Amino acid sequence: MRVYWLWLAAGLSACGSTSVFTPRSAYPPDPWVKGYSDPDDCIGGEALAALKFDMPTYPKSAFRGGRQGWTIIRLDVAKNGETDNVRVERSVPSGTFDNASVKAVEAWQFKPPAAPLSDCRVLLRYRQGIAILGG
Repeated sequence: MRVYWLWLAAGLSACGSTSVFTPRSAYPPDPWVKGYSDPDDCIGGEALAALKFDMPTYPKSAFRGGRQGWTIIRLDVAKNGETDNVRVERSVPSGTFDNASVKAVEAWQFKPPAAPLSDCRVLLRYRQGIAILGG
């Protein structure tokens, strides 16, 4: 009976340790996205209606390391509503969330705009193990 309780306790502690996000870095202050823009830029995608809009997957290495941060992504939207020319403009910490952000945004699909849009900017926040769209 005693062995059963030891085995159960060990099993439960092992299960919990792999799925709980524990921040080890402070969340860096959000950038002022509009401060990076030019007057003709498509800021935050206000002119877009999303058809397919899956958020990025939190990178496993960042999750395990308790890393938090954000990326500013620039993208163009073609006349058919597909994203094009997706790139990271700035990220903190540099490089940690870039690949996840670009991969997700490249898969986004929007309602076809009246004319192609260029230099749209979006902020993706990676905080407490979850990726969310910023303002």
